[in-house]
Amino acid sequence: MSKDFYIAFLSGWFVLLIFWSLIVIFILLRKPPNSKLTKKTFVISYSIFGLLLLAIFFFKQHDSFF
Repeated sequence: MSKDFYIAFLSGWFVLLIFWSLIVIFILLRKPPNSKLTKKTFVISYSIFGLLLLAIFFFKQHDSFF
């Protein structure tokens, strides 16, 4: 992975994290009656996001595979 692509990819993930967090926090604060956002889905969504972010870091550390 080239360094420029890696920095752009990582920047995109952090921007996505910021907007995703704003949306989730807004839903949690507003608590609409038909919301399907539970603590379980909150934890699962951030866990998946975190695992994918760790995978990006892992592939950068081991970029000799590609």
